[in-house]
Amino acid sequence: MCGVAAMLAFASCSTKSTEKAEEANAVEVELAEQADVSLAPVATDGKVIELDNASLVAPGVKVSQLTVLDFNAVWCGPCRQLTPVLEEMAKKYEGKVTFISIDVDKFGELFEAYNLGSSIPAVVFIRPDGETKSFIGTGDLLPAEAFEALIEANL
Repeated sequence: MCGVAAMLAFASCSTKSTEKAEEANAVEVELAEQADVSLAPVATDGKVIELDNASLVAPGVKVSQLTVLDFNAVWCGPCRQLTPVLEEMAKKYEGKVTFISIDVDKFGELFEAYNLGSSIPAVVFIRPDGETKSFIGTGDLLPAEAFEALIEANL
């Protein structure tokens, strides 16, 4: 896995960082599959990843750095309030925290698999040690300073 981490570090310095990051993530996922371990994607560009494959963040996934799952929907007002905060934190914690946006209308089964009830936004912090913490609604996550304090407490 050290080689994969080195690839990810190199990818963030490259002029083609997006392509390199995608290649590194593909290698990391392939290695995880060979080892029969699910491994979440890692953002290296300071942006929120839009989930396109539920198996990448299924419950029990292994993460190499703090990973924040944001379960949301485009029609949800509180979710739209949280979006710019997530984007700000993704820039601020680039290389330290991965933020993944998950549309519950597309990935409802994944939302149910995390047993988060029926309210959104719902945010799940997954730490490299396997510990998870869930937050429902924006009460603990807004304003941005509150969200940042939660990130700091989980790093």
